[in-house]
Amino acid sequence: MKSFFFSKEKLPPKPRNIELLQSLVGGFVSILFLIGFSQFTHYTFIMAPFGASCVILFAVSQSPLAQPRNVIFGHLIAAFVGLVFLKLFGSSIIIAALAVGIAIVSMQYFRALHPPAGANPLVILLTADKIDYGFSFLLFPVLSGSVILVMIAYLVNNLFNKTHWPIYWLALFDSKKEP
Repeated sequence: MKSFFFSKEKLPPKPRNIELLQSLVGGFVSILFLIGFSQFTHYTFIMAPFGASCVILFAVSQSPLAQPRNVIFGHLIAAFVGLVFLKLFGSSIIIAALAVGIAIVSMQYFRALHPPAGANPLVILLTADKIDYGFSFLLFPVLSGSVILVMIAYLVNNLFNKTHWPIYWLALFDSKKEP
């Protein structure tokens, strides 16, 4: 048990102060904007998984998981899976679990893996008894909110960081052929 608490593993490097500030500003501005814009327009631009997206967008912005393609398409794919499962099968624990698994596989297949989006089917299926979900949910909040997050990430990450963000955008047309 001693090795569990006092092991010799090396921790990740401590973040620099500018990186901490980038995460604070990015997360704060993003969520404040999404909530404020929702109240101002009376459209929904916010959902819980966007908080986790902020962690990836601002704390590990150079990760493939933090690129615009992954954020936007990952959320769209996973929410679409959740909605399809809800419409076809209703909501149950088996359906929710299967929808999460299918969402993960779908994001992998389309090369748009974004871990916070894995919560989208859960948000949909676990709240379906309280909220009447339609496919318009894909526009508000999923697409609109994720695009806004990417726009804010572009500003914040390039303001605070010397490395250019993003590494790639949507990459709709792969110019390099795979072997």
